[in-house]
Amino acid sequence: MHLDLDVVTSVARLLYGDDWQRPLARGLGPHHPDGGRDSIDARLVRRWAAGERPVPAWVASALVALLEAEASASAAHATACQERAERLRLALTPVFQDDDEDDLRP
Repeated sequence: MHLDLDVVTSVARLLYGDDWQRPLARGLGPHHPDGGRDSIDARLVRRWAAGERPVPAWVASALVALLEAEASASAAHATACQERAERLRLALTPVFQDDDEDDLRP
């Protein structure tokens, strides 16, 4: 069984943008079925993209793992941004003493 190229392309673009082939090769390296490595050969990914070679089935589970890792990292980043925004909002909000509040009433 081989993985549909459209699936690979859409996931890779989501993860890495329009210049996805080399980053995908690096992302797939640790998930290679013959043992993790820094990267798979980027030329192989280019051959998949060109339709010259079929995408092997093991890439499907690797893409799932890459998507899950990205989702987790993105969620952590979003949480950190929200927390930082709240701290900044509090730091920028003027703190009035009770007697100063009377000056603000019409």
